[in-house]
Amino acid sequence: MTTYKSYATAPFAFVNGLGISNNVATPDTKVNIAAGSILDSTGTYQLTSTSSITINAASNGLNGLDTGTFLASKVYAVFLVADPVTLQPIGAMISLSYTAPLMPFGYSAFALLGFITTDSSVHFLKGYWTDTDSASRLFMYDAPQITAVSAGNATSYASGGISLAAFSPAIDNLPVWIYSDFTPGAASRTLSMQPGGATGDAIIITGQVTSVHVTSNSYLMSRLVTAVPTIAYKVANSGDAVAISVAGYQYSL
Repeated sequence: MTTYKSYATAPFAFVNGLGISNNVATPDTKVNIAAGSILDSTGTYQLTSTSSITINAASNGLNGLDTGTFLASKVYAVFLVADPVTLQPIGAMISLSYTAPLMPFGYSAFALLGFITTDSSVHFLKGYWTDTDSASRLFMYDAPQITAVSAGNATSYASGGISLAAFSPAIDNLPVWIYSDFTPGAASRTLSMQPGGATGDAIIITGQVTSVHVTSNSYLMSRLVTAVPTIAYKVANSGDAVAISVAGYQYSL
């Protein structure tokens, strides 16, 4: 592990590598972090891991879950953690906190690397994370994850919208990929979607043929409504139906 101190300016390698991936041998509870380098959350230290790290969510502490019990249907933040003072081995952790993981004794520097989600059986969901020289990262689920709207036919935007909390980080104005399966009850009927709490139609999908499915991947913002990541939908007629799933999201380190 190498830790460089920054004096007012960001070091050359702001973020490189540190890609997240599902562990092949034990995918339900373990996740891998590739080697790489990133500036810590305070902009003080450049943290560098020269080898891959495996996080085991079944244990607490360094290279595990920061605190508590491993839970179902949660979006966990993934962090690189380091001790820039006595230089204990660099490691990684997952946490339900996106800003302040509970650190192991002696560790004081950390950097957010991304997010990973559990299903209702307390298993990590499979997905794919970009691993580039950019702080902008993309995550996509191996298969889109269905929200509470599986056969929706609301003809106006609900004030509470659709919660994405089980599959998307609770970050305001987060770009999300939404997979929709729209079945119009008649030709030319529409499915409309918008960020939570918005006023306009951000996405409009038109069905051309009666009862023929129209599947789409749409890119729009998820907004926090009472701290819950949310989008909203409506269809033209109650005889229409739509299923809405989260396919992935874009995030910044």
